[in-house]
Amino acid sequence: MPCARFLIHSRKNNTMENQFLFKKFKASNRDLYSQNINLRNKILREPLGKSLSADDLLIEKNNQFYGILSNQKLIATLSSYETDNSVIRLVAVAVDTNFQKQGIGSLLLKQVIDDYQHRGYGTFNLIARVSAHGFYLKNGFQDIFGPFKNRHLDVTDYGMQRVIECKQG
Repeated sequence: MPCARFLIHSRKNNTMENQFLFKKFKASNRDLYSQNINLRNKILREPLGKSLSADDLLIEKNNQFYGILSNQKLIATLSSYETDNSVIRLVAVAVDTNFQKQGIGSLLLKQVIDDYQHRGYGTFNLIARVSAHGFYLKNGFQDIFGPFKNRHLDVTDYGMQRVIECKQG
């Protein structure tokens, strides 16, 4: 499922005009990865007075990235990797502020989980900030630990998990 086109109903102006593209990519895709870094910095790090470091980027060089594009611009993204043979870790979920509260983040999560589910994965773990905790609960994740203090970013987080039935094939 490298690409999928779909329409999103905009709650703001009650239209179906926006067409979005779902895309899988790796860090080697310089354009999308650069947009990914910029979006994550803007949404996840700048509000904390921080930015992604070279060490952060080195750690994720082999991750699988997913995104939603509108007019060739990345508006939502997340990174993922396998922690063992049946568990996927979701990290760095970010949605452009102009597209938040419109179902884009939920759609991205659904597409990513569906992609992994069809490849035989059924367990998804993540660390959620307090500000995103309700979003993940709404999307089927449950608390497995926390809240706890993330000393690296100086925020409060929750460990969360979603377990679903695998659909190989």
